[in-house]
Amino acid sequence: MFGLKKIYLIIATAILFLTFPSDKVNGHSFLEEANPAEGEQLDESIDTIELSFSTKIENVSTLYLTEENNNQDIQPAAVEIEDNVMKAAFKDLLNAGTYEVNWKIVGSDGHAIEDKYSFSVSSPKDNKSQNDQNQNKDNVDEVLKDESQNNNSDNIENEPSESTSILSEQSENTDEQISLTTVIITFLIMSGVILTIGMLADKRKR
Repeated sequence: MFGLKKIYLIIATAILFLTFPSDKVNGHSFLEEANPAEGEQLDESIDTIELSFSTKIENVSTLYLTEENNNQDIQPAAVEIEDNVMKAAFKDLLNAGTYEVNWKIVGSDGHAIEDKYSFSVSSPKDNKSQNDQNQNKDNVDEVLKDESQNNNSDNIENEPSESTSILSEQSENTDEQISLTTVIITFLIMSGVILTIGMLADKRKR
């Protein structure tokens, strides 16, 4: 019975050891958080990198960047270590491109650990170009809006003039019709008068 309990205890210990992270068992430090994060694509340039580890790290810990486009290493201007956080500051803002963060630390257990990850920075020119395109689009929309308002205003101003012109033409046509009718009636009356006078003159002669 005692032997069976001992076997169970050994198996349980082995399972616990296998499921528990080896770096925590050994007390080794590991990267918990990074800013910028692994694989992150930044829209704006930066000049600082901040890494947080699982344990306190020694002051000899450091990091540097490698610009993957030209394989150029960029050393930080200053590295600040505070407890489990390492903050590296660079002299200039990073250009557009992909960068590899190469870090090397010494943990609280005295073991040296190193690793790396990458992030990228978008091109400031690309961002400027996009902003210019958006600004141009806004300008075009504003111009079209102004033209539309001006056209509507012109149409409103022209409508009374067109109406007045139409009324004037109708009035002139009416006057012409009245004048023509008056001439015809006058002609008929005069013709009737002349015929009547002629008929009376013929009767007197007889």
